[in-house]
Amino acid sequence: MAKVVRDVNRIPKALGQLNRMRVRRSEVGVFEDAPSLVNIAAMNEFGVDIPVDAKVHRHLRMLAREHGAPTETLPREGERLRVPERSFLRATMDEHENDVVEAAPEQIVAVMEGEKDAYQAMMAIGRVLQEAVIERVARGTDLAPNDPFTIALKGHARPLIGKTGVLETPQGIRLRVVRRQ
Repeated sequence: MAKVVRDVNRIPKALGQLNRMRVRRSEVGVFEDAPSLVNIAAMNEFGVDIPVDAKVHRHLRMLAREHGAPTETLPREGERLRVPERSFLRATMDEHENDVVEAAPEQIVAVMEGEKDAYQAMMAIGRVLQEAVIERVARGTDLAPNDPFTIALKGHARPLIGKTGVLETPQGIRLRVVRRQ
């Protein structure tokens, strides 16, 4: 008895998924739906250098009293408040760019074989960078140290980690796939 062989042409579907990948991108970071976290992330990613006026000076001293923090290192009125640059997003991407590039072919093959769709492949590629950023934040060893005032406010010395520790989790350093503009 003869066997019937059916050939399934996966090429049109695979090309469609690859085209979907072409018009999308993976983004890793802290996003606008968490505005206070965005502010903290931006201040640390790029650093801060602002003049201290009377209002800022009073606010800093009030925080110090409230938390029993040292005031010797606080900038005085007329001085500048400086938060050093602690690039955790850009520096990690620079450091792990090759890891991201190396993850892409495996994901493209999975799309071609019908094992993943474009979204799943883009998420897997982005997850490489997301995990690297989370690990860098959690490790914290290659970031500028916190000021004693900040340590007193937070209760620990680990840069970028607040009381909740959200920046060392996927809830803080998030991953999304969006259409290219």
